Amino acid sequence: MTRHSKRNLVIFDIDGTLMHSAGHDESLFKIAHETHVGEELTSRHWGNFTHMTDHAINTEFFERVHGRPGHPEEVSTIKATFLGLVEAAYDDAPHKFEPVEGSIRAVETLLEHPDWTVCFASGGWGVSSSFKLSTLGIEAAKHPAAFGDIHSDRLTLVSAAIEAAKEQAETEQFDHIVSIGDAIWDVETARILGLPFIGIASWMAADRLAHAGASHVLDHYGDLDHFETCLTEARIPA
Repeated sequence: MTRHSKRNLVIFDIDGTLMHSAGHDESLFKIAHETHVGEELTSRHWGNFTHMTDHAINTEFFERVHGRPGHPEEVSTIKATFLGLVEAAYDDAPHKFEPVEGSIRAVETLLEHPDWTVCFASGGWGVSSSFKLSTLGIEAAKHPAAFGDIHSDRLTLVSAAIEAAKEQAETEQFDHIVSIGDAIWDVETARILGLPFIGIASWMAADRLAHAGASHVLDHYGDLDHFETCLTEARIPA
């Protein structure tokens, strides 16, 4: 494997990090399951999930209801229903999926940068995550990514995204990897994996992310020069 010129990697979460969509999916995800399992049964078994990826929630829900994981055809049907709900929600209220200020320009700048590789890691299913990226003008299939279709936790999700980025960049390792997220579990994942981290306070208070260990917290990407400085200065959460 040859060394690629792009020596650094940035990992972007999507909901709450690139767009103001954190929490908006939850009700739609539940409705998608209600459509196929039934409202009463879904409500009885919904909530307090161990891991917060779509795969983990779906698997734990089916275990509670049926004592088994969902069959592939069942999951595919629910995915299709969920995607339709997300697309309809976007058409009805696109402001709920509005990009975080400067996020599109930040991603585009890094994609064109000779020293950076960009990848995406989202706990959402690939169909919905790819749709959301498309609303930002990003074609998910062209970029290394890991989504919540097979990964139950953030550790394996982010690790898979890094491996996908290595493969595309044709490198055994990156000199500098920065994870960017908006939630406490993103900070914890970066700490465990030993990754410098930047918090995006799009919905959570900046001081909560800082208190959790984020060395750098931004409200948005509006000041691109400052964002690029944070990429080089970010530290592993303490």
